[in-house]
Amino acid sequence: MKKKILVVDDSPFILKVIEDMLRELNYEVTTADNGATACAHVESNLYDMIITDLHMPNMDGIEFTKRVKRIPERRFIPIVMLSSEGDEEKIAEAKQMGVSTFLRKPVKETQLKAILQIAVGRLASSQMA
Repeated sequence: MKKKILVVDDSPFILKVIEDMLRELNYEVTTADNGATACAHVESNLYDMIITDLHMPNMDGIEFTKRVKRIPERRFIPIVMLSSEGDEEKIAEAKQMGVSTFLRKPVKETQLKAILQIAVGRLASSQMA
């Protein structure tokens, strides 16, 4: 069974690039272009990992992460946050909210593969225990 990943970004280009990378790596991918739509997906589906942008209109990645972590059955889903900026304060806040790791845009396929192996692999092994 394919691992399911939700990708959230307000940039159609970034969504497509990451979606294509993940599909090539044999993941099932759902995309959302805003936090509200992403929240609806999270409430009705179980994902193995979430990749979200930090800066989005209406609901940023930190608020989206807070909402995901409030759902008891979803609070342990690994969340990877993307941003083109290096604001250490925002990165620290994101990690406090439960973000597993932070990647700078543009995302490199090698970085994404490494994160997937660690985050999704860790999830699989913890579910077996």
